[in-house]
Amino acid sequence: METAMTDVFTTRQLVKLVEDVRRPRTFLLDTFFPEIQTFDTEVIDFDLLTTGRKLAPFVSPYVQGKPRKERGFVTKTFKPAYVKPKTPIKIGGAMKRRPGERIAGERTPQERHDDAVMEALEDHVDEIIRRKEWMAAKAMDAGKYDVEGEDFPKQEIDFGRHEDLTVTLAGGDRWGQAGVKVLDTIEAWAQNVQDISGAVSNQVVLDPKAWQMARVDEDFLKLLDNRRQMTGSVELGPVTAPLTGARYLGNVGDFDFWSYQEVYEDEEGNAQKLLPDFTVFLGGAQIEGVQAHGAIQDPRAGLQALEVFPKNWIEEDPAQEFAMSQSAPLVIPSRVNASFRARVN
Repeated sequence: METAMTDVFTTRQLVKLVEDVRRPRTFLLDTFFPEIQTFDTEVIDFDLLTTGRKLAPFVSPYVQGKPRKERGFVTKTFKPAYVKPKTPIKIGGAMKRRPGERIAGERTPQERHDDAVMEALEDHVDEIIRRKEWMAAKAMDAGKYDVEGEDFPKQEIDFGRHEDLTVTLAGGDRWGQAGVKVLDTIEAWAQNVQDISGAVSNQVVLDPKAWQMARVDEDFLKLLDNRRQMTGSVELGPVTAPLTGARYLGNVGDFDFWSYQEVYEDEEGNAQKLLPDFTVFLGGAQIEGVQAHGAIQDPRAGLQALEVFPKNWIEEDPAQEFAMSQSAPLVIPSRVNASFRARVN
């Protein structure tokens, strides 16, 4: 027998709440995957772009021009995994003082209830965006990632990055070893990216362990200009970028250097680093990264094209209120060969 359900807030009210909530740190998404796309279909079609390197042929002005092939791409189709964090809203919680409220308690039970729903939605959005930042990290790290979960068999999303764009230094080539020049290796990697894809890499992201190894090279530190103009004054030393959690380390020539690390909880509740130790990413705007979202599989959403679909309802018997947010994300590097990863130790 089905349980009757009653909406507490309208969908429009909840969507507006979700749009206004605070967002967690998203340095990789903001830097390499800034575009957000939504689809009103259950599956996501995405184009992996390829760039030719041909020269325009010499011809006589008196002969017909020869047609050329269009810019190449490969279209792949994927049904993204679903995420739907769900939180019970405790009815009795509306009668108790909430954290931060004065001892006497100036909030009404209805206001406390609304605060609880808002906090649940904030937590949901936080979890969903952290999942997308995880996807971005995996896509940058290996050009692919696995999607799996409860009742969702493991699937590998492989964007087909060239094997020469994922390297691990060994022996005397590792950063921190005598004679190893950090800038020389980075310039060689950037040139490799350009040779393979035609893309220019100007953003270098190091996890704290890789940054520790880079500092062993005194010549690199002398070249690193860490003066940054901020609100009319010059800031010296690493500068923390607002909201993203990354530290701006400085620049050398066309390269901007950043230190970044984030921690998330796995399914068992254990803390995990987002970037493995000694990781370096190279990339730039020419990755053309996209945060794609498939249609919401909920009759009340009406197959809307939404980044997140929030929902709040009461089940009548037994009486219980829930808040839930649904999303079908897929983070895509459209030009995957414009990205590069190295383990430097």
